[in-house]
Amino acid sequence: MRSFHLQSGEEMPAAIPEAEIARRLAAGELTPDLPCRLAGEDVWRTVGDFFPSGAALRIRTAKPLASAAEQISAANRIDDPTRRRLLAYGLADAVNIDGFTQSQAVTAIVRKEAETRSAWRAHRLIQVGAFLSLLALGSVAGATTNPLSLRIEKSVALLQRQHGDVKASLSVLRSTLHDRAYVRERDRQGSGAKAKPAKK
Repeated sequence: MRSFHLQSGEEMPAAIPEAEIARRLAAGELTPDLPCRLAGEDVWRTVGDFFPSGAALRIRTAKPLASAAEQISAANRIDDPTRRRLLAYGLADAVNIDGFTQSQAVTAIVRKEAETRSAWRAHRLIQVGAFLSLLALGSVAGATTNPLSLRIEKSVALLQRQHGDVKASLSVLRSTLHDRAYVRERDRQGSGAKAKPAKK
């Protein structure tokens, strides 16, 4: 394995193994333009000459420090689940959602959820109350005497009584007609008249 010397201001810098150089370069501790030479040679080149950046070697560069305004903005930025809930509840839109801080967003969501739960409970209470009221009204209406049903019962009883009277009257009338026909026939036979055939 090769080893390298890095320019560090010392007259005789220590040799560093190739794997260590690659690790430092990938970690961002070294930059590709740092002077470097192969151990045993006198020619100085750069780290990038010996370790070209490619798919196998990713060079990490230090992230630049954020400005004070960016740090404040990042600290006040709402997390994604909270953003989604704000939008779903209609508490914010795409234009004004960045005007909320995390604590303001959470407070607004908690208030909205409490109002929603309260409205749901009120609706359920009204539904149960209406059901119980109708149930009680039906029980009372079924237990009490209904004037309309009494009238219907009286009418039915009257019709039944009249029907019985009509049947009795019809029976008496038939019997009377039969007796009269018998008397007439007997009178005819006594007077010698020819009997008429009975009507069917």
